[in-house]
Order: sequence, then structure tokens, then C-alpha cells
Amino acid sequence: MNKKLLTLFLTATIGATTFLAPLSAKAEVENDVSAVNEKIQKLESEKESAANDLVTITNHISKNEENAASLMSEMSTTQKTLKELSQQIEELNSAIAAREEKLANQARTVQVNGFTQNYVDFLLESESFSDVLGRADVVSKIVSANQNLVKQQTEDKALVAEKQAENEENLKNQTLLAAKLEASKTDLMQQQLEKEAVVAKIAAEKSSVENEKSKLLATKEKAENAAKEIAEVKNATVVKTSTTSKEATVATTEKKPEATPTTSLPVSGGSWGTVQGAAFGVQGTPYLYGGVTTSGFDCSGFTQYAFRAAGVSLPRTASAQYSASTKISQSQAKPGDLVFFNQTGSIDHVGIYLGNGSFIGAQSSSGVSVAQIDQYYWGKYVVGFGRVN
Repeated sequence: MNKKLLTLFLTATIGATTFLAPLSAKAEVENDVSAVNEKIQKLESEKESAANDLVTITNHISKNEENAASLMSEMSTTQKTLKELSQQIEELNSAIAAREEKLANQARTVQVNGFTQNYVDFLLESESFSDVLGRADVVSKIVSANQNLVKQQTEDKALVAEKQAENEENLKNQTLLAAKLEASKTDLMQQQLEKEAVVAKIAAEKSSVENEKSKLLATKEKAENAAKEIAEVKNATVVKTSTTSKEATVATTEKKPEATPTTSLPVSGGSWGTVQGAAFGVQGTPYLYGGVTTSGFDCSGFTQYAFRAAGVSLPRTASAQYSASTKISQSQAKPGDLVFFNQTGSIDHVGIYLGNGSFIGAQSSSGVSVAQIDQYYWGKYVVGFGRVN
């Protein structure tokens, strides 16, 4: 009798303690699941907000591309004007040179032959008053023609100076236009990449939290099953001599640390000779905003193309190439280094240094061509030099 009572007491005691454990675990897991659900909802909201921002930025990029197309049309018109101005200046200079020779010959004639005296003799030899008038008219026309020649010469020289000033202003505007496009492209690409990184981060966090939720639900299921089994043992009419206790343990999940993006500098994989050959091989290729092929290049697309020929990977924009290169002074610069310019408040133009103060790049006014750093324009905007490692 005592043995039976003892057995029943032990069974009840074991049942109570083991039954309470899974119930407690189940309640704790339910709280954790609720907290995780709140996290998921918050992350979903953040993801939606970031995605909307990304759509806005993408629209800005599309709008910028439309503006770029309009600006490229304007640049094309400017390039046509530049060619016409150059032709006009050339024609004017040819006419001026021809007149200079003619005027010089007349001056020599006057000096050697006394041309003014010849005019006087010509008039004195008149046989009548009417003859004097006729000869005076001839002399007047000759002198007037010379005066007109000198006047035209002066006017054409002034026109050449005016056309050259206009030409230089157009060149400046053309170059600044390309710089603004490059700077705008850089800014929008950076914004897009930043937002894409945010969306990816949120998606990773959400995935981690959902994984945590799955583990918690699995733990909850185990706890419920354990409680059910213990309840069955407790209510059994026959007390088992051995009881298997199943305790529910709440799984703890550790959030994996986010991978820190690393930015590595371009890896050198070719010689300057290869880069040089690729660069000069496309000399004369027209400027094209966003261009990265032999159909047309913008400044950073050209440098990227030339270095790719040597197995070297460069970032897409001028500012990114500046960030990825090792900064050096002009005295340290060698052929094959990059030279950077700032015309609009940020890095907006890049070329390949050739030594002796010259560089080759995709110029908005002349396409892929060689220019001087210390010339009237570029010398004002050079920022520095970078070496590709």
C-alpha cells in the first residue's frame, strides 16, 4: 500500500515539474516570436521606404540621361559651330596674308620708284583741262582702292580676333558642359549604389530574423509536443517505472555580423606600352556622354577602356578612379599615371598622363586627343595625379 502511494506521489511530482517546464518554454517562445514578428514588420517598412527612395533615384538617373541627350545635342551643335569658326578664321587669315603681300609690294614700289611723284607727273602731263579731270579721277580711284584695301585688312584682323574669342568661349563652355555631366553621373551612381546597399542590408536582416523566427517556431513545436507527451504520462492509469523527460530549450540565434564591403584598388596587370597602344589606337574617336566603346567615349569611359586592354580594372567614373588611385605629385608623375581635374566643384574629368605636361583623354570638343596641362584652360583646373596599383 505504501509502495503504491509512493509511486503515485513520485509520478505526480515528476509530472508537475516536467509539465511546467515545456509550458514555460512555450510561453517564452511565443513572446519571442511576437517580438520577431514586430522586427520583421519594421524591416519590411524600412525596406519599402528604401525601395521607394531607390525608385526615385533611378528616375533621377533616367531624367539625367534625358538631360544628357539634350546636352549632347547642344554639344554637337557647338562642335559644328567650332568647326565653322575655325574655317572662317582660316579663310580670313588667308585673305589677310594675301593683302599683306599686296600692300607690301605697293609699299616697295612707292619706296623704289617714288610712286607719289609718278602721280604728280601723270597729272602734269595732261594736255587739257578735261584730261586733267580724267587723270585725277584715275589717281583718286587708285588711292581709294589702296585705302579700301587697308581698311578691309584692318576690319578682317578685328574680325579674326573676335572669332577667336568666340571660339575660345565655345570651347570653354563645351568642356564645362561635359564636366557637369560627369559630375552628375558620379553623384547619381553613388546615390544609387548606397540605396542598393541599404536595400540589400535590410533584406539580409529580414532573412536572418525570419530564420530566427523559424527556429523559434520549431522550438515551440518541440515544447508543445513535450508537454503533450508529459500530459499523457501524467494521466496514465498505470505508472511507468521509468519516465523520459523531454525539456524544451529555447534556441538562441546569433545574428551574423554584416560583411563589411571592401574596396580594393585596381590590380596592375599590364604594361604602360599596352595602355598607350590602346589609348592612341582610338585617337580621334568622338566624345559621347556615357560612352565606353570605340563608337564614342566620355573621359572615364576612355581611361577605363585603355587600362582594360592591359588587364587593369578601373571604376566607372572620374571621381571613383581618383579615389581608387594612389595620390602622387606632378614631379612624381610618369607616363601611364592618371591626371584629374575639377571644373565644377568635384572631380569631373580624367586623362592619361603622357609626360612633359601633356595628357591624352576624351575631350568634349575634340574627342580622344592630346592636350597640354599647362595651357590656358586645363592648367586652372588640374587637381592632381593618381597611380593605378
